[in-house]
Amino acid sequence: MRATLNDATHLQSSIVSQIIDGSITIDSIGEYQSMLKIFPDNPYLHRALADLLTRRRSFVAAAEYYDKTAGLFIQSGMVLQAMVAKMLQWQIAKPDLKAIKRFYHHLLEQNPRTTPLSMFFAALSFHELTAIITRLERFVLPAGKVVKKFGDSEANLYMIVSGNLIRRTYPSSNQFAPKEQLIETPEIEVFGEIYPLDTEQLSQSYTESTSRVELAKLTRESLVAICSDYPSVATALEELFANLAQTATAHQIKRRMRRHPIPVRIKLEVLHVHDRMPRFAGSGYVRDLSIGGACILLDDVVDDRLAHHMVDKEARIAMSLPNEAMALNVRGHVIWSRELVSEGQATHALGIQFQPMPPNLSGLLLVFADNLYHAS
Repeated sequence: MRATLNDATHLQSSIVSQIIDGSITIDSIGEYQSMLKIFPDNPYLHRALADLLTRRRSFVAAAEYYDKTAGLFIQSGMVLQAMVAKMLQWQIAKPDLKAIKRFYHHLLEQNPRTTPLSMFFAALSFHELTAIITRLERFVLPAGKVVKKFGDSEANLYMIVSGNLIRRTYPSSNQFAPKEQLIETPEIEVFGEIYPLDTEQLSQSYTESTSRVELAKLTRESLVAICSDYPSVATALEELFANLAQTATAHQIKRRMRRHPIPVRIKLEVLHVHDRMPRFAGSGYVRDLSIGGACILLDDVVDDRLAHHMVDKEARIAMSLPNEAMALNVRGHVIWSRELVSEGQATHALGIQFQPMPPNLSGLLLVFADNLYHAS
């Protein structure tokens, strides 16, 4: 089935995002390692590989990838995600006190303090943060699972590690006309009306996962115990909820002002596919673009045997924006190939690792990447 620019909605989710949200399942360690050649600094890919290694009981390797994941999340300013990765590493190999303190100082130094949750963590001392981490409960839900229902007791503070949820609130004037709000990280990191801790509240909404979602939670009982041992945590918690209230309106404005990403079209040549095909020519869209490589979503489904022969072959890519005001030609190699089904439509994805390029060419590549990421 051939895609057009107007039919590109099924391409909106990136390959990496689909791996993260569970819509694409990879059970091959080698395939993850090939993906990491293109995206060596993507913490989510490192995290997914660490999870796979844990399931395969390769615990030493998993611990190393969790450690790498935590470092990359810290560099990205994603404090909660770094903490969860460290939790998973420490469940495999118990750390010594020096390692815990080293992580705390690294986290504190790199904390961007740009969100209510990151400011909350920045306000905690070493012992206070350790108390939080040791009481965090982590769990994963598939799409379509209810986290809390209307009328439930608000007993937990939830923090979104990855994934999206939707919240449906019911105005008192008409309970059959729900108001919906998408809950996305990093725009909204925390939910759960448990403050003040000594006041029980009932949920005024249904909160449901819309993708695979990973959550961490602190129960009311855990927070009460922590605040009893460390009274300054109560002050930090009060500031957290005050900041959440202040930023709620700003996030709504930001979502209304959000621009749509500009799709980057490509023409692809794969050379010397096999003896009877000196080259393959196709077209499609770029997703997950980086200096190291890209994922290419082709307009047409490719025969499995042909797709298999493309791996390890030289590739040439011509990229252009819709108005064709800017064009870019790069070379690389196909390092993986797979068929995908997104929103009921079949397509084919290729992973391309770019050859080293001069600074002026890599700078132009960043312009194309900016259209994919920062316009959205």
